[in-house]
Amino acid sequence: MQRAAGIVAARQRGDLDGARALTYAFTDDAERAHAFLLPTELAPHHHQRPHRHRPTDLVREISLRIAALAAAD
Repeated sequence: MQRAAGIVAARQRGDLDGARALTYAFTDDAERAHAFLLPTELAPHHHQRPHRHRPTDLVREISLRIAALAAAD
């Protein structure tokens, strides 16, 4: 899931080669889909909040939430 957040962050800063490299690092489509599941579920929650965060801050916050959930497992 952190790779998915890295892809989003790379795309936001215009690093398309970096985003592409992270995308190819997934072993298969199922792994890729699973990695993007949680960020996709979190996105609507963040869009309901006032838009005072930069995209990189949003990616960082989602990454921290993902890390916290992974640590809880």
